[in-house]
Amino acid sequence: MKRNTLVAFTLIELLVVIAITTALASIAVPAFSTVQESGVQTKDLSNGKQIALACKLYAADNDGKYPDKDGQAADPPVTALTSADKSNQAFACLIPQYLPTEKLFYLGKSAWSPKVPDENMTLPADRCEASTNNFAYELGMTETSNPSFPLIADAPNTGGASAVYKTDQTVKGGVWKGRKAIVIRCDQSGTVETCKVDTTAGTSKVLGPTGGTTPTDIFEANGATWISATGNSLLLPNTP
Repeated sequence: MKRNTLVAFTLIELLVVIAITTALASIAVPAFSTVQESGVQTKDLSNGKQIALACKLYAADNDGKYPDKDGQAADPPVTALTSADKSNQAFACLIPQYLPTEKLFYLGKSAWSPKVPDENMTLPADRCEASTNNFAYELGMTETSNPSFPLIADAPNTGGASAVYKTDQTVKGGVWKGRKAIVIRCDQSGTVETCKVDTTAGTSKVLGPTGGTTPTDIFEANGATWISATGNSLLLPNTP
């Protein structure tokens, strides 16, 4: 008679396999998360560049000025924007003539844009509505502005004289945990900027050349060498 022989893992062999699998998973999961985040950043950068190109087309039809009117108030927009207004109002000028979709302003990972755009662009008030836009906008720029001036960026937590990002991903301005920021310049060039993080305060800023001897906050007004404290304001998105 032929005897059947059972072959099975011993307990030690099984534990070794589990340990190896766990070790491989611990290496693969962070790498996958990094690749996934980089992919979202690339899409965010692409969207920002398309918005900047639309601003360029808008300027060609409006005496060289980038959007500086309230596109949510009337059609065509007529009300001039101020530092108290929101970036949504400026971006609404681009819809639908210069941009065919509202989803270019949306970023699912951002606390600024928790609402998916409904693509209802019939009325001015429906365009780039509250909670659908992740981007901040530097008001007062023109085609002749310094090409290196920031025009569009992932919205920080605060605007005004300085743009402060957060290391907490769940709050506004924390979409990349204070490590990165998408910045599109006046010449439509765009980059994923590395932020300078203040770990004590849990905040960060985008530092770069601004005409001085050392890199400083690129959103901070700095006299004649950089953006103007009186002529330019960093408009944050609108939320309810």
